[in-house]
Amino acid sequence: MAVESLGQTDAGYRGAAARGRPKRKRTASNIAFLIHSASGLWLTILLAVVMISGTITVLYAEIDWLIHSEMRISPGEERVNPGVLYDNLLEAYPDVGVNSLNTAVMTDRKAASALVAVPDGGFRSVWINQFTGEVIGDTPFVTVGQFINILHTNLFLPVVGRYFVNFFGVLLLISIVTGLITYKKFWRGFLRRPRFHRDARTWLGDLHRLTALWSLWFLLIIGVTGTWWFYQDPLVSAAGVPDIIAERPTPPTITTAELNLLGPETPERRSGAEIVSAVQTAYPDMRVTLLLPPDAADQPFSVFGDRGEVLINGGANRIYVNPFTAEIMGAHLSEDWTAGQRVDAAMHPLHYGNWAKGGAADLTVKLVWFLGGAIISFLTVSGLIIYLKRTRHAAGTLLAGTKLAAAVRKGWNWIKPWGGPMGALKYVNILVVAGICAGGALVLSLGAEGLGDKGRQFETQTAGPFDIGAVAIAGLLEADLPPVRPGAHMDVYPKIADGRFRDARFIRVGLSDRDGEELDSAVVEGADGIGNGHVHLPETLEGVRLWIEIEGWDNQRHRAYWPLISDAGEASRQG
Repeated sequence: MAVESLGQTDAGYRGAAARGRPKRKRTASNIAFLIHSASGLWLTILLAVVMISGTITVLYAEIDWLIHSEMRISPGEERVNPGVLYDNLLEAYPDVGVNSLNTAVMTDRKAASALVAVPDGGFRSVWINQFTGEVIGDTPFVTVGQFINILHTNLFLPVVGRYFVNFFGVLLLISIVTGLITYKKFWRGFLRRPRFHRDARTWLGDLHRLTALWSLWFLLIIGVTGTWWFYQDPLVSAAGVPDIIAERPTPPTITTAELNLLGPETPERRSGAEIVSAVQTAYPDMRVTLLLPPDAADQPFSVFGDRGEVLINGGANRIYVNPFTAEIMGAHLSEDWTAGQRVDAAMHPLHYGNWAKGGAADLTVKLVWFLGGAIISFLTVSGLIIYLKRTRHAAGTLLAGTKLAAAVRKGWNWIKPWGGPMGALKYVNILVVAGICAGGALVLSLGAEGLGDKGRQFETQTAGPFDIGAVAIAGLLEADLPPVRPGAHMDVYPKIADGRFRDARFIRVGLSDRDGEELDSAVVEGADGIGNGHVHLPETLEGVRLWIEIEGWDNQRHRAYWPLISDAGEASRQG
């Protein structure tokens, strides 16, 4: 948010005229004015992208609902068991890897959805009627609304994008405080009408202040929630700042002894209907909102649900179920949360306005939040316009009669690193926007094609009864970078032929040196097409081999090896 401001760069326009005047005393109001201007102008392009995309994100689900008929259903009298939705999905799409299933229990006119990885690459959303259990069809995972949602979440930039977005919450709080200090006796401005009979700069400045005052409550919500997330990420996650939120309990696991009792053949898992029925019997007051299949053989099937919690999204309660026996292994309920965990959970519904959880007031609340986001976007853009109009007026006063010189000065002021409203950070804005464009194109590609020929392809080899290949990438949003680099991190996606992914009890990926000593390893977690393991490459790659180990249900282990650097043409096979 930025009010009409000249800031430090205005002095560059007035040059010698300013030098002849006595220096103004630096008051708290003047300092706040400069800080307020800088917080809104220096990163103005990125701020506008985040605020406008955040405004649209409030209604992203509704936007997709209007575009795709597969998402729309007519309400029925009674919903089927949510586990039946999962079972029908597997029957209709037997070759996909299921990441999650959202039951859409909070709304009557939107179908349940499952995120799946399809065999030919790419990710799709499959839609299932929650009243009849019928599988309606599928749509691309990256829809129009989802694309904007991802943009607002991380700007399509790995790691640093989320830092940028969260940091704007801090900037918004700074803008609120400094704006109120700058606007003396601001409480009188609530009923002050904009002077529309004056020039555009004047009435726009009045409107800027008026809308900021009336939307102050909303600005505080967005600023506080954004700042909270900035504390979590990157201050806690990357900078090592102490975390005031108690660590959540670790999910239970199935022991090796219990797995061995299942026998040497690939065991049958219990149906989704049986798993959900067990949860509903134990917790009859819980509405099931989300199903998460296990990522590995020793992990439970997770069932999330809502029990009427306030200001918490529909997954406050998590029940862990043994996928082979349908026995409940444990639970993490909202009543067990600490105060810090409750505050943390309230941030998302407060930030996005979805705290009504599909009730009658849900759309109304979202429209109010959409209007609030539009106001913040207006404040961002209007602050820049006011600045440009004031500096244009100052430049016109000094350079009257020299239009060519004024045009040259204006152009140079935008090009030079230290000029214009963004000052020395203008090229940061430009570089990040370029990164957003490149990342956006990559997200669309990944959503439609999956990994495809990206990254490093490791040819299929035979290891015991399994035919194993792999794709390695530097990361989902770094899929266009070569993954095999000294000291880099690499995600390895094993590919097991003939649909035998479930026949592997455990899959591990790792690195070993020329002497066979293991350098790093990880257990692969995730469904077929999504499962991957993360390894850290050494600084010296010569002689290093990637290996994938499959442990069958008969406890036999089989490995396949690939050299990371085998010949001069190896680099050419890194897409």
